[in-house]
Amino acid sequence: MRNRLTVIAAVLLLFLTISFSPSGLNAGLIEELDFHSSAHEPFEIYNEDNELLSVMARVVQVGDELIAFDDKHYRIDRVEGRKAFAVYVGKHDIQPMKLSMVSSLPAQQEGEGNNVIAIYHTHSDESYVPSDGTESIPGSGGIFDVGEVFTQALEEQGFTVIHDLRAHEPRDAQAYNRSRRTAVELLKQGPSVLIDVHRDGIPDPEFYREKISGMHATQIRLVVGRQNQNMESNLDFAKHIKAAGNEIHPGIVREIFMAQGNYNQDLTPRAILIEVGTYTNTKEEAKAGAKLFAEIMPAVMGVTPGVPGPPDQGSDWRTVFWILVLTVIGVGGFLVISTGSWEGAVNKAKQFVTKEWANYIGFRKKNRTDNNDKQE
Repeated sequence: MRNRLTVIAAVLLLFLTISFSPSGLNAGLIEELDFHSSAHEPFEIYNEDNELLSVMARVVQVGDELIAFDDKHYRIDRVEGRKAFAVYVGKHDIQPMKLSMVSSLPAQQEGEGNNVIAIYHTHSDESYVPSDGTESIPGSGGIFDVGEVFTQALEEQGFTVIHDLRAHEPRDAQAYNRSRRTAVELLKQGPSVLIDVHRDGIPDPEFYREKISGMHATQIRLVVGRQNQNMESNLDFAKHIKAAGNEIHPGIVREIFMAQGNYNQDLTPRAILIEVGTYTNTKEEAKAGAKLFAEIMPAVMGVTPGVPGPPDQGSDWRTVFWILVLTVIGVGGFLVISTGSWEGAVNKAKQFVTKEWANYIGFRKKNRTDNNDKQE
C-alpha cells in the first residue's frame, strides 16, 4: 500500500511540475500555437472602441499584452473565437534616445562585450510564397536567407554574429524544445543577445508592408514571452529596440507583443523573438526589413556603427614569438648540418656571437675615436 501511495504521489508531483513550470510541457504546447501558417485563420485584436489594433497568426490568450505602433499599451481581457478584445492600460514613454541604451540594459557575464549576437530559427521551414514558391521548405526555409542578410548587415555595423542554420522540424509541440538545445549551445559562445528569427502567417501582406527610410520593406514585430523569470528584462530590451527604431528608422518596429509562452527567453535577459513580415510578403521586402532592423542595433547595444571590436594585440605578440622560435630552429638546423654535429653547431654559434660582438665593440670604439678627432 505504501509503495502505491509513493508512486501516486510521484506521478502527481510530476504532473504539477510539468503543468506549472514556465519551461515545461504546458509552455511548450502554448508556444506552438504560434502556427505562422495559412492553414489557420489569424487572430484580430480590437480596442474598446472596436478599432483594429493588430492581426497575427499566433493564438491570442487572455492576459496577453500589446504595445502598439503608437506606443499605447493594451491587455487582452477576453477572446471570442478569433477575435480578441483589449483594454487600454496606458502609454509608454518610448522616446528617442538621449544616451546609449546599453547603460540600462541587464549586465552580461564578466569579460563579454556587447558586440556578439547569436541568431537561430525555431521554425526553420518558414518561407515567403512570392519568392520561394511555397510557405514551407522543411530544413531550408526562406527565413534562412532573411537571417543571412540580417547577419551580414549586423556585421557591417561592427557586430560579431553567430548565425545557426540547424533545422528543428517537424513543427510540433517539441519544436521549441529542439531549438532550446540550439539556443543553449549558442549561449556557450558568449553572445550578449539571442534572437529567434521568424515570419508571421497572416494572409494580408499590406499589414507589414511599409516604406521605411526610403526603402520598401516589411515591418517587424517583437515578441516577448511572459512565462519566464526574464520577462521584465526582455521586455525592457524590446522597448529599447523600439525606441531606437522610432528614432533611426521610424516604422521598422511595428509593435511589441507579450505572449503566453516561454520561447526559450528564460535562458538570457537579452532574448527576443522577431517576426519579419508574413508569408505573403516577398523575401526581398523581408530582407530589406532585416537590414534596416540591423542598422538600429548599434544604438541599442552601444556599439559604434561599422567599427569592429578592438584587435587582439596578444595574437600579434604570439605571431612575433613564433617567428623568432622558427628562426632559431632554422638557424640551429643549418649549423648542425653544416658542421656535422651538435657540438660543432654550438661552437660555431659561439664563434659567430663572439666575432660579431667584437666587431660591434670595435665599431663603437672607432666611431668614438673619429668623433673625438673631429672635435679636436
